[in-house]
Amino acid sequence: MSQHYVVPNIYQDMSNQSQGYFAFRFTCQSCYWQIDTQPIRSSVSTASNIMDIGVGLLNGFWGRAAEAGQKIYGSQWHTEQAGALQRSWGEIQHNFHTCPRCHQTVCMRCFNIQLNLCTHCAPDLKADGSQFQHELNVEAQRKQIEEQYHAPRFNVAAIPSAATPDLLASPQQQALPPGSPPYQLPAALAFQGAQAVACPNCRRPGAAGKFCQDCGTRIPAQEVTCPQCAQSLAPGTRFCPECGTKLQNAV
Repeated sequence: MSQHYVVPNIYQDMSNQSQGYFAFRFTCQSCYWQIDTQPIRSSVSTASNIMDIGVGLLNGFWGRAAEAGQKIYGSQWHTEQAGALQRSWGEIQHNFHTCPRCHQTVCMRCFNIQLNLCTHCAPDLKADGSQFQHELNVEAQRKQIEEQYHAPRFNVAAIPSAATPDLLASPQQQALPPGSPPYQLPAALAFQGAQAVACPNCRRPGAAGKFCQDCGTRIPAQEVTCPQCAQSLAPGTRFCPECGTKLQNAV
């Protein structure tokens, strides 16, 4: 008499009735590791047995006999299928254990044999300790790197800039268009302390408060100061009212 097993509900029926074999797939309830059983040939699904019980007959009295034959065939198939499940589980049950605490059926990888519990109910303390120690080592190394880290010094002069040399040059250094005559300071600004101002439109030097001789744009007035004491002066002042320095040649 064959041994009777209580098969846990962790299997998937992979049997094929048309091909005439039984097969099952068992899955771990923790890590979902799977194992497929060897196919078992059915003894009732052969063509000769099907014809013997009248499955192939269709009409009249023989049709009713065929219907009865199909029921007999189906009953025999399920009976044989239950026996095949028992046999298949007996062949692979050594790969699984049922936890007495949570009643899950798990594979050998997920079962602690020494404690007779699954690894979910009885975690591996050695593995957990090693993992925790590794996390502490990583955190300590991060702190050590952070304490000893020094930001690199970049060569700012090598970084490209959007400011072109003509924008950085003073008005006196800016180049004039080709063929333009050298710029001469107007006579009204010939006194000391006066400087030419670049046109805000075409950048050509011109007299402050006047109009540009190239584009006609009004050039903003520039504050005039005494070269001796840096006192602010009004345009056209001949002598500094603070120190008396002569600001314009005698006309």
